[in-house]
Amino acid sequence: MVIIGSDYQGSRSELKEQLMKFWEIVFGDEPGYISVFLDSPAFQPENTVLSLDGGKLAAMLFLLPVSLSGKGKEYKGSYIYAVASHPDFRGRGHAGNMLEFAQQLIEKRGEDFTCLHPASSSLYQFYQRFGFETAFYMNEVRDIQGRRDFWHYKIMKVPERKFQSLYWNAFLKRQENPLYWRGETLPFIYQEAGAQNGGALSIDGTGFCLYTQPEKETVFVKELVFPGGISNELLDELASFWSGKEIIFRLPAGFGEKNTKKPVLQPFGMIKYRKGLMLDNEALSPAFMGIALD
Repeated sequence: MVIIGSDYQGSRSELKEQLMKFWEIVFGDEPGYISVFLDSPAFQPENTVLSLDGGKLAAMLFLLPVSLSGKGKEYKGSYIYAVASHPDFRGRGHAGNMLEFAQQLIEKRGEDFTCLHPASSSLYQFYQRFGFETAFYMNEVRDIQGRRDFWHYKIMKVPERKFQSLYWNAFLKRQENPLYWRGETLPFIYQEAGAQNGGALSIDGTGFCLYTQPEKETVFVKELVFPGGISNELLDELASFWSGKEIIFRLPAGFGEKNTKKPVLQPFGMIKYRKGLMLDNEALSPAFMGIALD
């Protein structure tokens, strides 16, 4: 049986306690990291999908509000986050049932799509079975730089409120068709990066990058937006900000056409439209997911 979290027996705090234990079992994360989401406004029981088996919690996923711009319009949808099944209940179709339930739920709400970032390349085939198609791509660039004596850009760490301001202002000037976060999710995005030893940087007060550092010697730049354009020089200076570490940049699919860096184009996300909505992914190209929760 599949239900939404607000229909789960018990109070909100009891639901959070159950999800905390479940999350720790299926993902192996520490309670402190799990709390970043479950204690944030991004977690809403009505946007939580649960699958029960014999009255026990067997699987979960969460819906987070996003929008996609394209063809001069804004399409509202939900990002599917943290799809997971309990080890004791895997292979029984719980994940598929939740995905279909989630699609029906967003269509009843008048939303246009669900989307997700598969955690591994093998999962693209799995999600394709449930009507998802690959629509988002990104270029991955790796860089290592030493310290610099001269800087062309002013790069500095910023707090959450400043990050949100940079995020919205930068998106107004973007040229690709970006997927962007809505509602109360953006503060969680910032805090989730912080929980992975990351944060946000301002670039000349007009651009930003959001990064994580899950490993001591590796930094992931999850999104980089700069109104003046992403250049080799900018990438090198950002890499020098974390001197000596390996930097992995996730950049829009269009990057690399006039740059000397060697980007590797990779599929990065999938989408499923509501029934009756006919959108050509080519018309939305180059769609860019940007910040993904992985």
